[in-house]
Amino acid sequence: MDIGAIDYFANGGNSFLHRASTRYKLIFVALVIASVVITDDFILLLSVYLILTAFVILTRLPFLKIISIASYPAIFALLFAIASWNGNWIGSGVIVFKALDAALATVLLIVTTPYPNVFAALEPLLPKVVVEGLFLTYRSIFILLELIDNLIKALRLRGGLTPGRYLKNIINFSSGIGLLLVRGFDLSERFYGVMRIRGYNGKMAELESKKLDKRDAVPILIGILVLALSLAGYVRNDLSKYYIYAFMISILSVLFTVSYTYIQKSRGLNWKN
Repeated sequence: MDIGAIDYFANGGNSFLHRASTRYKLIFVALVIASVVITDDFILLLSVYLILTAFVILTRLPFLKIISIASYPAIFALLFAIASWNGNWIGSGVIVFKALDAALATVLLIVTTPYPNVFAALEPLLPKVVVEGLFLTYRSIFILLELIDNLIKALRLRGGLTPGRYLKNIINFSSGIGLLLVRGFDLSERFYGVMRIRGYNGKMAELESKKLDKRDAVPILIGILVLALSLAGYVRNDLSKYYIYAFMISILSVLFTVSYTYIQKSRGLNWKN
């Protein structure tokens, strides 16, 4: 369900992040993740999370949905924080917010970028065959999920999954997975044949322009600023006392984006009325 929603968000939005180049959004995510790795300051990590939250608001995508998708890694980070608890809640907060920041930056990329563009932007970094393999794997996930759903429905209708009969259920489900594997090989051959008929020549996605455009300025500047703050605190610990200003600015940015989107929405309603 989330994968389908992510695909819809990436293709249906028109925010500044949707219009930004994929290449520079990848650089933005890399800068944020690098800064998260470098710093251990709770205030700065919280500030980065608030800035990313402001970005989510500006995309006009379902806020709670995006935040919940990006919160999955925090569950594992929370378990790790509990396991390593030493009475310092700031240390535990640092672990959780490191996961939240990295996850939210990555989710922002994939909910504002169609997946063919993401894979095309990876071509300079990975061999072409690997990029196309990742592309086809992602495309096949939806087909395999539908096949598994049909398999479970068929097993239930034919009495293959009976409550309380665990051994029989495992045997029937294993047989179904075997048939699904054979079906998967058959589908892959048919898929390749269809691609060849439709003119597949070994190139599946076009690269975007490499030129830096004004639409890329915001994510790049924010990424550089976040990394610069992390590096400043890493090199000189006494500079970390100024992170409180970054925290205040991040709160103001969230308030500003909430007000801005509310005013824009109100104007739209007034115009319709």
